[in-house]
Amino acid sequence: MEEKAYWSVEIDTEYAAANSALNNYFFRGRFEMLPVYLDLEGDAETEVAEALEIEPDELGDFVGLCVSRSLRFDRADPYVDHTSWLKDWSKAGRRSPPPFTALLCALSIAAERMGADENFSPNNYYERYFELLGVKGATNQQKLKQYAKSTRQFWRALNLWLSENDYLLGRPTAKPLLSHWQYASYALSQALVRDADRRRFEGLFLAYDLTPGDPIGEAEMALLVNDWMTSHGSSGPTAWLKKLWTANELRERVVAAALDMFESWEPSAAVTPGQAKKARLQWQLGFPGFPRKRVTLALSVTRGGNAEPLRPIKPESILEDEFVLEEGEPGVQFLGPIGSINLDLLLLQSQTFMGQQSGVTYNYIAKPIVVFSRSAEGTMFREVTRASLFEEHAILCHEAWLEKVEGHLAKCARPGHAVLQSSDMPGIPRGWCILRGVEIVRSVDNAHDNFHALNPLDSTAAIACVGGLKLGHGTWHVDAKPHVEAKSEKSDGKLEILHERFGQDDEIVASSKAVGDFIELDLDQVEVAPGTNLRAVVKAGKAELAETDFSLRSADVPRPLGGKRFYHPFASGQGLSLNSETISLSPGNGLEGCTIVGRLNVEPDQSVSPQPETSSNKIPEGMAEATPEVDWNHSQDAVHQAAGSCVIRGYHYWVYEPFEKGDDRFEAKMAECKDCHVRALSRSRAVAKKNWKKSKQARYGTPVRRQTATQGAIQQEHGGSLPQTNSVSLDTVFDALCYLGQGSWHAFQRLVASVSEEPWFPRTLAADLFALGHLEMKDSILSDASDWSVPPPVMVVGLDKKARLAGFHSKLLLGKIRDALESAGAIYEVVSQPGRVTLHRWSGLAGLPLDALLEGITDPHGRSVTVAHDLGLAIARNLPSIEMAWMLGTPMHVERADALAKFDVRDARWIRAETIEGTGAYRVGLHGTRYVFRDHSGDTRQVGHRVAKILAAKSEGTRLHAYDISTGRFIAALGAEPPGLFARALVASSGALPLIEGGRLIYERVAPMIATIILKKLYEGDRTVA
Repeated sequence: MEEKAYWSVEIDTEYAAANSALNNYFFRGRFEMLPVYLDLEGDAETEVAEALEIEPDELGDFVGLCVSRSLRFDRADPYVDHTSWLKDWSKAGRRSPPPFTALLCALSIAAERMGADENFSPNNYYERYFELLGVKGATNQQKLKQYAKSTRQFWRALNLWLSENDYLLGRPTAKPLLSHWQYASYALSQALVRDADRRRFEGLFLAYDLTPGDPIGEAEMALLVNDWMTSHGSSGPTAWLKKLWTANELRERVVAAALDMFESWEPSAAVTPGQAKKARLQWQLGFPGFPRKRVTLALSVTRGGNAEPLRPIKPESILEDEFVLEEGEPGVQFLGPIGSINLDLLLLQSQTFMGQQSGVTYNYIAKPIVVFSRSAEGTMFREVTRASLFEEHAILCHEAWLEKVEGHLAKCARPGHAVLQSSDMPGIPRGWCILRGVEIVRSVDNAHDNFHALNPLDSTAAIACVGGLKLGHGTWHVDAKPHVEAKSEKSDGKLEILHERFGQDDEIVASSKAVGDFIELDLDQVEVAPGTNLRAVVKAGKAELAETDFSLRSADVPRPLGGKRFYHPFASGQGLSLNSETISLSPGNGLEGCTIVGRLNVEPDQSVSPQPETSSNKIPEGMAEATPEVDWNHSQDAVHQAAGSCVIRGYHYWVYEPFEKGDDRFEAKMAECKDCHVRALSRSRAVAKKNWKKSKQARYGTPVRRQTATQGAIQQEHGGSLPQTNSVSLDTVFDALCYLGQGSWHAFQRLVASVSEEPWFPRTLAADLFALGHLEMKDSILSDASDWSVPPPVMVVGLDKKARLAGFHSKLLLGKIRDALESAGAIYEVVSQPGRVTLHRWSGLAGLPLDALLEGITDPHGRSVTVAHDLGLAIARNLPSIEMAWMLGTPMHVERADALAKFDVRDARWIRAETIEGTGAYRVGLHGTRYVFRDHSGDTRQVGHRVAKILAAKSEGTRLHAYDISTGRFIAALGAEPPGLFARALVASSGALPLIEGGRLIYERVAPMIATIILKKLYEGDRTVA
């Protein structure tokens, strides 16, 4: 939609041109996942000026002139037209860049020019703003000052829009820096820290050994920056940053810039001559429940690593194992092979490795207290340097430290966590325990440095949205709202949830008073419509101490369609592609979900005729895929070998950074344990001894237990009586996928983790949604874990003449379809199965003009609901042989791997293998498990687990699938269901996902011709037969 569509009044053409040029620079994807500042310097100034055909040094004044012409000084509020455009833009769904970008840039330019004077004051800011706009009259100047509050809504709308687009256009950075100057200081947040200043922050991150992805809070970053300000040279701060740091009221902006840079920071590939590149090994923790409940521990490198052999280089190493970094999930390597590594020794002593191929130095620090936070994809926990307020954590702790850790948590954590020992669950090392479901709600004053990892550094007020179903940055599902938690050291603190109505006063929808220093609000009972924008504010009196914005969405108000929709192209003579490609503006023939794009081959294959299969009882009973299990190596004498370890003795030996003349004795200083090399930034030397003992009572009121999904699961595992609450349904997850429209595999995992923490469940759900035609996957035939998109809505008529909705779903769309069909006599049915999304189906359609009844019904994207007859047969006829999946596989060479197994076709089970020898299907690796098939010539290729198993059965002259023509049932061994489009063809005929009977899958109501074609394409041909 063009921007001019929002301009309900005549507008100066030069403003429109300037606004368009600025949007084209800032919001066309160049800042994807990066912080975006409306700061016209460097490339921004050059490119925007070139687009407007003016000189770069004229750009600022030109933008000011254009904005001045857009203001209405004949009205009380000069921003009235901009407010009108904002409202219209919001009502239209904010589907294109903002119509007020030029206005915000003008505000930013004024802040930048004020900074040039090094005079940071409201008066100086407004003087620069008046000069930029050319406003000289006292009356008009007063209007701009009086209605400065009107500009806040534009900054917030920009932040919201960037969040709604999941940071694909950039991450919002605008925030009020000064409470006494809150409206103008939004602009100040854009202009103070310049590009050259931001680039220097890498020196800060490297100096304090920060790891990309670590959750660093504002208070902790403030301490690090303060310490770093004394540095010199190219790795230290610029003179301008030092100047800003001397102004206390501007320190928050410097810290915010450092945090923004850190979130997107990748360590520079350039290494100082003679200095080795470094990476860090950190723990991952999982709690899988299938095939048995257990704990999994793994050491990983998330950034900067390579799959390669490692050589221990620490002279006093007590580890004698051979090490290798194994490739796991994309971009992550794991220390292995764990079956031969002594875990008990590894937990007790720090270690340094050298990559034998890359020369990278890999550092691992053994800690008595290891803190984990939930990973971005939600299915596991990753080690972090320090705990964060209000987030869910798990803690791996040695028994020698447990009592002291429990004493610390009694002061700062919400009650309700569980303590698991090695006797409670397999996988927990002997002598260690895991504290699960830990939520820290406050920091502890003068906490002992031994607890630095458990003590968040925070300011006087903090706020966070937790739980619910998070759709993206700052966005939650309206049916799974977040729980809002906050703290305030002010005695009259309160928390308010405000409905942000652009152009109008905010509406208070919920509020809560502090109990002690803690405040929380449950929004489950708050009725708000999808598309509502909310602001959570911590207040003391009228002063706003902390705030966070969030919005509530559903598929009824989806994100705009992106450019990564997938479909299966069709080529004459080759059939449908088993892999997907991105839809172009003019796609060729193919299949998107259950929508046939263009034309497919509809001519029947004369060589195929339905043949009854009588061998269905010979199909073996298989097993669902699960994460392989491999145990670490253990020893009985690890404690004696590492008797001097901090873990065993129960304390660290801290060596503090020396004090210099003039230092405040309460100034934060870096400390490092001389034995294990754990580092901590210590705020104060005055540490009370009582903080190293078990606490009897917290200083502040203790918050009540909040029953989260994790805590509910813990209680169920260990005999608790409280029911699990705050669970999210699979239907809500699917609605969230429809809202997003497309995304990465990590985004899919993050949503599904709200339903199940099982590592394999996201893959199972993805396969189900793909078979239903609800989802397209980029590499569906080879892997269930790939980028995805939601196809258009289609009514698919099955063999039983019932129709079900496939593709995009939303409540409003379902309501329209129900009204249209039920008014004509159709009967609505809901099909529910545990662990699967609800199917919406209609019967009684005989004689009804289905296409005519649905005419004019569109989804929120404007796509019509179409009808698909005989879809299963159309897909089956156009499928290539399973051999094509083999040809698409990636050649792979495997020498050694954890959990190597070969598929036993006769029993449909994986069995342990030492090496890959002979024809067959193999499962490779413990982390990021891969599946390969080796043919009779020794050619080994990575394929999906279903394809690998089918090729193995074919090579042995047997089958894992059969069809009973008398019952219309298609049978598959569990874990070997037909892959990709083969399954979609079966489900299109059946009208439902398969049933599980023992170790077999049963597709009911499958047409004989469809079953025969699929069996032929799965098993005929002899290329892979030995």
